[in-house]
Amino acid sequence: MSQQWRLKIIVFVLSVFFLNTHVSAATNKTNLWLTIANNQQLPYQKHPLIDEKLKWYLQQSFYANAISLRAKPYLPYIVAELKKRKMPLELALLPIVESEFKMTTSHRGAAGIWQLMPVIAEYYNVPINEYYDGRFDLMLSTQAALSYLQDLYLAFNKDWLLAIAAYNSGEGKVKQALLHNKRNKRPTDFWHLTLPQETSEYVPKLLALDKLVKTKPQFFNAIEHKPTTRMIDIEQPFSMLVIAELLKVPNTELLKLNSAYIADKSAPTGPFHLLLPNELATTLEQILLFSRVGLEKGYRVKKGDSLYRLAKLTNTSIAKLKSLNRLTSDKLLLGQKLILPASSKTMPNLVREYAISRYIKRVKPEVETLEVNYVVKPSDSLWHVATLFDVTVNQLREWNALKHTNIIKPGQTLNIKITQSKKPSSQNELITDIALQIPYFSLTNTAPLNN
Repeated sequence: MSQQWRLKIIVFVLSVFFLNTHVSAATNKTNLWLTIANNQQLPYQKHPLIDEKLKWYLQQSFYANAISLRAKPYLPYIVAELKKRKMPLELALLPIVESEFKMTTSHRGAAGIWQLMPVIAEYYNVPINEYYDGRFDLMLSTQAALSYLQDLYLAFNKDWLLAIAAYNSGEGKVKQALLHNKRNKRPTDFWHLTLPQETSEYVPKLLALDKLVKTKPQFFNAIEHKPTTRMIDIEQPFSMLVIAELLKVPNTELLKLNSAYIADKSAPTGPFHLLLPNELATTLEQILLFSRVGLEKGYRVKKGDSLYRLAKLTNTSIAKLKSLNRLTSDKLLLGQKLILPASSKTMPNLVREYAISRYIKRVKPEVETLEVNYVVKPSDSLWHVATLFDVTVNQLREWNALKHTNIIKPGQTLNIKITQSKKPSSQNELITDIALQIPYFSLTNTAPLNN
């Protein structure tokens, strides 16, 4: 082989190597799990309990995909908020320990991915009423949870492990444990405190997850920094059914990301925001833009507006907007009046009045419980079985009288209770879904929004 061909082969191999390295680096840079792994701030800990929990997590590879899928709409916002507050990014893993990133309610009454108790929600101004439970709201619950963690961090002399323990069991129990150790002249770090068993395992679980993303970053499916969802402020009362119609999507699709709206509509006094996939968010922004535009009043510039944004939402160019409004500068002022293309359009009222009539009652569907027996397979864990049947690990333990230290074995039979809505006994039985009680919504039957 000639010298020239040898050089060509070497150059080719090197180019492939550096190209792959570049692609890998780009992927790593945009993966939020790796961002957490590479920016760890919690103190390094070595303890048998951490190793035990890490081993347990490593056996749940089946579950890793589900965690990543559920975390995808929420994790970018949580990490961004932690960065903004200069808090340890590892705290973004806490919802895995708390709720497995499920918008769920515990038997003790804690709710949402952060599992906030009503008293904590109230203290941090998270509304809970007949219309709305803010513990299921990504933005409000995350703000409350992070504020609570910050307050606990300061209350326990800037010790994150004690703060995390207190988040689980309550500030009082951790303080009692500290006082007991001080009186008995024992160490007062987390590992020497006598705490409830759940709390004693809670902190090691988080530290094990921390170690997991550090040592095996590919365990969880990659989640990009670029959010797949956005929060849209509607700035006025709305019915979820109306928004679903305007966006041409099923009501259930909106409720998946906005389960805080327990009455299918906003409270008269708010909040008025929705978490939406990016495409739907842009569509709703366009709808709301025109709903605020009156033929005579025109559009008033609000916070966050720019010529670029308004041009994009109205499907026009910045040059056309400037020409239409005789603007010589690209800068806009709050409250400034603008003429926009299609400003003569009117939009319907975003509240469906007959959907909130006192004569229409939302009846909870009757539920029946089915008991099934499941035989444990060699690869099974409680976590795996709980995921298969969409129940919690604590429920499995309760139904089968299992202690936290018990390990399930192949061949063992587990009793599982599954709940499902009863099927109507006849076609004449009342249909409880509000979307079926009311005639299908039509834009032509609504009045224009009063500007």
